[in-house]
Amino acid sequence: MARSYRLFSLFVAIAVIGMQVGTANAEDRPRPAATKVFIDTDSGVDDIFAIAYLLKERSINVLGFTTVNGNTTVSNATNNLLTLFDVIGTTKPVTIGAAAPLQLPASRVGQLIHGPSGIWFSQTQHNLAALPTDAPAAIAAAARANPGMTLLTLGPLTNVAQAVQRFPQDLVGVKIVALAGARGPGNRTPVAETNVFIDPQASEIVFGSGLNLTMITLDAFKQVTVDSAEFTQELTNDGGQLGQFLASIFGPYSNALTQGQGGLVGLPDVAAAVYVVQPSVGTPTSGLVRIVTNTDYTRGQTIIAIEPNAKIGLVTDDAQLSGLADQVFTTPNFNLFFALAVFFAQNPDNAQVVLDVYERPLLRLFERRLLEH
Repeated sequence: MARSYRLFSLFVAIAVIGMQVGTANAEDRPRPAATKVFIDTDSGVDDIFAIAYLLKERSINVLGFTTVNGNTTVSNATNNLLTLFDVIGTTKPVTIGAAAPLQLPASRVGQLIHGPSGIWFSQTQHNLAALPTDAPAAIAAAARANPGMTLLTLGPLTNVAQAVQRFPQDLVGVKIVALAGARGPGNRTPVAETNVFIDPQASEIVFGSGLNLTMITLDAFKQVTVDSAEFTQELTNDGGQLGQFLASIFGPYSNALTQGQGGLVGLPDVAAAVYVVQPSVGTPTSGLVRIVTNTDYTRGQTIIAIEPNAKIGLVTDDAQLSGLADQVFTTPNFNLFFALAVFFAQNPDNAQVVLDVYERPLLRLFERRLLEH
């Protein structure tokens, strides 16, 4: 019995020492460096939720912002961002960006969902005169100073396209995560997602840039929904001053989306924000994407090919494919697969496409940090 007691005491002592060493190692171990993120936003209601979450997320270092026309005017988008800063009690560099798409008129449809100010009636006016206005230069400067940074785009890609055109070398190495596009039905037209619809020419430039691009599609972000009544109550009761503010903009946003009926409400931009923090919430797949820049019913459609057979029609036209078909039956030892491989090599995949997310883990990450005091 005495021997057993001595052995037990020895095991306890070893365990305690191990715990102490483990604790010391954990304290001495350097924390992973925060992910550096620069955000381009059109600052509607769901943008504000996504940005509030990122500003509270300790693993993220938000470098700065550029604003763009989309959900609302670029001046409203800027005021909305500054309003959020006031509520949180923080400040970040902000540069005012494009007031309209590259070639098309500015859309005003977003006010039907986001209200006349972009956050309904909760905006605070600020003096914007002193803010810089060269958004492409701001994006490029941030990229030069922070190699490998993530550029999160929550609105139309107008500013980013101009940065690609003016500062292509500065953006090499940047990781772009864009809330953009749809493989299935759209939310602005039957075939187009809103951000791409608003400025398809800008999207075409960015997707054709060869940069490291991940697109969070409508197929994925439409899965991120909250119960409007429950979420409003959580914000009001558990979110402090920030929660009260967010509840004030979520209510009319929810009513607009549900026609006052309540129920599930989407927060698209939150999907992209949480993906930046924790990529495991999504399942990216390499794809070839083409943007339709017509001004007809197909405006803003994103044609997304994942499977090789689907890509054939995007890397060859009918005349080229017909020529290959002829050679199969007229040219001895003709290798069709090698001929097609040449076309594929000339038109490589241009995006990582996220078509699906794990909704519950994503929302848990989002709500836990957002409601944290």
